[in-house]
Amino acid sequence: MKKIEFKLFTNILLRSELLRSASILISGTVIAQLISILLQPFLRRFFSPESFGIYSVYMSLVGIIIVISSLRYDDAIVLPKTDKESANVLSLALLLSFIFDLLLFVIVMIMGKKLIAFLNLPSNFPVRILYIIPLSAFLYNSYQCINYWLIRKRKFYSVSVNKLFRRSSEGISQVTFALIKRSNGLIYSDIIGQSVNVITVIFQTVKNGLTFRFVSLAKLKYVFKKYKDFPKFNLIPAFMSACSYMLPPIFINKFFSSESAGYFDLTKLLLSIPLALVAASFSSVLLQKVSEKFNNRQSFLNELRPVVMVVSLISVIEIVVIILFGEYLFRIIFGDTWIFSGKISKIMVWSFAFNFIVSTFTSIFVSMRKIKTYSMYQFFYFISILSLLFFKSLGFVEFLKIYVIIEVICYTVLSCIMVFIVTRYEHSLRVSQQQL
Repeated sequence: MKKIEFKLFTNILLRSELLRSASILISGTVIAQLISILLQPFLRRFFSPESFGIYSVYMSLVGIIIVISSLRYDDAIVLPKTDKESANVLSLALLLSFIFDLLLFVIVMIMGKKLIAFLNLPSNFPVRILYIIPLSAFLYNSYQCINYWLIRKRKFYSVSVNKLFRRSSEGISQVTFALIKRSNGLIYSDIIGQSVNVITVIFQTVKNGLTFRFVSLAKLKYVFKKYKDFPKFNLIPAFMSACSYMLPPIFINKFFSSESAGYFDLTKLLLSIPLALVAASFSSVLLQKVSEKFNNRQSFLNELRPVVMVVSLISVIEIVVIILFGEYLFRIIFGDTWIFSGKISKIMVWSFAFNFIVSTFTSIFVSMRKIKTYSMYQFFYFISILSLLFFKSLGFVEFLKIYVIIEVICYTVLSCIMVFIVTRYEHSLRVSQQQL
């Protein structure tokens, strides 16, 4: 009986088109991320916890900005039925991002020193680093918008190649800056990597049929109105979601120290490996596949089942490994300086395991046009994370425990919402078929 069940399980996995598509993305993502991950033992011995803490704050700020700069129109690039309309949505997203980031650059120039004091960055932190943030946000937005075109065209191999180029160039830059002892080399390397990424993704999209010949002011206005639900109902919730994920490093840096933020950053990096290697790839493929099925009023439940099996198994393995060998792994891989990251990993692993499972499927909200529902959840999540402000007087470890409890509760609520939405949709399909 067990052999039959195992054979059935493997057959489901092998027959899944979604898994086959995701495997292409995952293979490229794994290789790309491995470059970054394998460099960490070297980099952590050249850059201090404080340097990584500042880098974490920088990345958090960029992460918040990129969510709102294109007003969420980038999420709509895969949805139009024609390439002409999709090209106009892409152009609109790029234009909005450029305008927003340009205005942000002006604000940073005016308020640079005040921002450094507010974020509790070191007094010797160079203001010019803040000027890079708008540029970094625009580069990332540009890549993300154009990358959605490749996903729309199912060019998953091209997406994987682009990720490989990005991580390779970033890795080479990080090693170079480490050897010449530039404390802000991590930030400069990020810019170099993103610049290479944009160049390669532009080449790939032009090669795969993207043209701006059909873009016009009239059509930009048309898609602006047609997909207005994205900024109207998804902008603020997405901003709140980004803040919910990116604010903890900023809070830790402000309430405790850049060194504490550096320890948190390494733990977050290691625990996010499944999220970076697998969840993002599955989510991208799900966005395309579920959108297609939903537009044609077809069931996609059988496509989701093998994905649930895979991500659940990975989460269990991650929890067991960290609980049993967390401190030992951090000491061996990163050195004695980072043992504390191993200690707090046993606390944080629970929230990251839940995050990994849930994040894999959040693209369902976009694919099924359930933006309003997701928006209500994001508001709940944002308020929950903001409640951390009431615990800033606690010690660092106690603060992390409260953070993990909040995260687990929020992800549990979100998973229940997704199950309800998918179940109701599948039920409506069965009712329609019975009526026919």
